Amino acid sequence: MPRPYSTQKRAAQEAETRRRILDATMALHGERGVLRAKPTEIAARADVALTTYYKHFPTIGNLVQACTSRGRELFPPPDPATITALPRDPAMRVAAMVRTLFEYYELREPWLYSGRTEERFIPELQTFMGRLRALRDASVRTALEPAEPAREAIGVVTALVDFWAWRTLRREVGLTQEEVISTVTETVKPIAGIKDD
Repeated sequence: MPRPYSTQKRAAQEAETRRRILDATMALHGERGVLRAKPTEIAARADVALTTYYKHFPTIGNLVQACTSRGRELFPPPDPATITALPRDPAMRVAAMVRTLFEYYELREPWLYSGRTEERFIPELQTFMGRLRALRDASVRTALEPAEPAREAIGVVTALVDFWAWRTLRREVGLTQEEVISTVTETVKPIAGIKDD
């Protein structure tokens, strides 16, 4: 029977190996996407044997699930409750919602881009991106709740605060992060029927 110390040490080494594989995977996914990050490259970057990689992650689904969990630990998604905690001032809530979502997009951009472009091929990415869309929708509802805009207005606001809209303004139009936040915030207010005092 193995001594407890040896078992604990082995478990710690296994956890460290798993973390190295996940960190290498996340780096490669951010650089080139999920589908183009090959197991041999991940194993080499993590400095583990390919058999060790497959021991920890026998399928791409297992790997993606573990990476999305690790990503949530490292970069927790925004909580719509922080908007609810604000005064019932629609302008204030909209500004907080736009800033919170766009700061998250900036932080997670490479992985969100991969998720949006590859989710149709990987079911586990569909789950992750579904959670992101649910977060976006909950944030919009929470921010606009005091203003009670029409369904069409909610749809337009949702499109304006979506990851693709943010990415287009940041990467294709070339606005700074602050310019994107300010522009979208000021665009959303009249659509939602919010008038500045």
